[in-house]
Amino acid sequence: KGKDSLELGLMLIVGFVLAARGQTIGQNGMVATHHPLATQAGLRILQQGGNAADAAIASAAVLAVVSPFMCGLGGVGGYALVYDAKTGKTEALDFIGDAPRSATLEMFRGDKLWDFSKRATDGYLASVVPGILSGWASIHDRYGTLTWAQTLAPAIEYAENGFPVTTTVAGQTSSGDFGKVTRYPYGRGLFTKPGGAPLQGGDIWVQKDLAETLKAIAAKGPSEFYKGTIAKKIARHLRENGGLITEEDLAAYEAKWSQPIETTYRGYRVLTHRPGSSGMTILQWLNVLEGFDLEAMGRNSADYIHTVAEVEKLGFLDDDRYNDGKIGASVPLEKLLSKQYAAQQRARIDPKKAQYYPPFSPSTMSKLGEHTNHHTVVDKNHNIVTITQTLMYPSGVSVAETGVFLNNGMCYFSLDPNDPNRIQGGARPRFVMSPTIVLRFDKPYFATGAAGGWTIPQTILQTILNLIDFKLEPGRAAGGPRFILRYLANSIPYLPGTDLSMDAGIPEDVRKHLEARGHRLIPAPENPAGSATMVLNTILIDPKTGALWGGGGVATW
Repeated sequence: KGKDSLELGLMLIVGFVLAARGQTIGQNGMVATHHPLATQAGLRILQQGGNAADAAIASAAVLAVVSPFMCGLGGVGGYALVYDAKTGKTEALDFIGDAPRSATLEMFRGDKLWDFSKRATDGYLASVVPGILSGWASIHDRYGTLTWAQTLAPAIEYAENGFPVTTTVAGQTSSGDFGKVTRYPYGRGLFTKPGGAPLQGGDIWVQKDLAETLKAIAAKGPSEFYKGTIAKKIARHLRENGGLITEEDLAAYEAKWSQPIETTYRGYRVLTHRPGSSGMTILQWLNVLEGFDLEAMGRNSADYIHTVAEVEKLGFLDDDRYNDGKIGASVPLEKLLSKQYAAQQRARIDPKKAQYYPPFSPSTMSKLGEHTNHHTVVDKNHNIVTITQTLMYPSGVSVAETGVFLNNGMCYFSLDPNDPNRIQGGARPRFVMSPTIVLRFDKPYFATGAAGGWTIPQTILQTILNLIDFKLEPGRAAGGPRFILRYLANSIPYLPGTDLSMDAGIPEDVRKHLEARGHRLIPAPENPAGSATMVLNTILIDPKTGALWGGGGVATW
């Protein structure tokens, strides 16, 4: 499903350009995205003398044009980690959008969180303040070296002159929940051919209004979007149609820098984003798994899959109990990330029986699939930017004259007034995006991240285990076969805690052993809550030679 639009590009500055799915190697820089044009844009910036930050912004901007349902300018936002080779420091960036300050839980009471006909997912009440551009701006202001005109040039070129649209993106403009973007006249004009016919794969898609918006940002800076003419257009359109986002909401929005959280795993330092993301959950899993000899169990053996799945359940329970979108303000991190707590959690694992734990706050299942992307850049100096960003899903609202369509990020809040992730004006919903950097002897070893909705933290965990415990090369580490525990709650889809989905490559005898321990195996195509497409990329820096190894993979759950 949609794999033509999910081709992994890995571009290497080694005197030639190589694009591949799987694995590749280079020396002087690497850009990994899910779309070839975005990868080429990042490469172009590196060739012009830009650094990892410049290239990451250029790639992100092109993705907003060629893959708009994943990360358009009206999107929710995301998380990023930035490693500065000069200082040896890593910083984390939260650019998830705020709920409009006038939003209250009472406005949405009676809705079901994932009901697409309801106000939190569909229409003028559904959007949080778009955070994506503020994220790019924060990275640019702190780490960038090129001008906005230079970094946005590739995106402007594709928006103004067009590009061949993939069959997946073309289909999204006219079908399913993505098709809401064509509900109103302006949206129909954006996402159809002249005359109103649906876009088809291979059509040259031109987005003139979006090009003008990008030109205005290139000339005047991102403040044009949040405080200038574009902000006024967004606020006026929503005001006239009963929406919540105001000029004041846009002007007040800021991406937030923080220190990453970290743990050690078998001598490696693992850094990721603070709560709000699921980074805490990944670190908890690693702390518990450190006490098991996974290498002796064997990759994807019944013992290994059972152990990882049981550990994941415990981490998800803590995530659901404590996590909110407030950068961990109310989360007892010291306790939850301690090795002592990990030992207590480890003692709860039954090696022969799958456990079921009731959720802290169950919710309706999600039908959501892909709506997110992840990309990573390493430059010649080994500066790193690894960034996951999401549109969420389109709310159906497009802002006239801008080419911008808005997210439905309000649906990632909880409607439970006692939930830490409840709807509050000015608050940020929690998300599962978790970009991660691993250090070896305090030097960057690899950076990784994934798209794929609720599968993201599990995908990242298995990649880390594949690289550290099983010493696989990045291409194999990022590839299958994989398994996914179908256990999440709160604002993410809750599914029964003994359900596992796995790739066809998991042997039959392993499956039988897992079923004997109480796991219920759910084939991916029969997923009762719909599918999520996992797209992963990893860049590893060889500690001996400095060579860059890139790997990526795609799977549908």
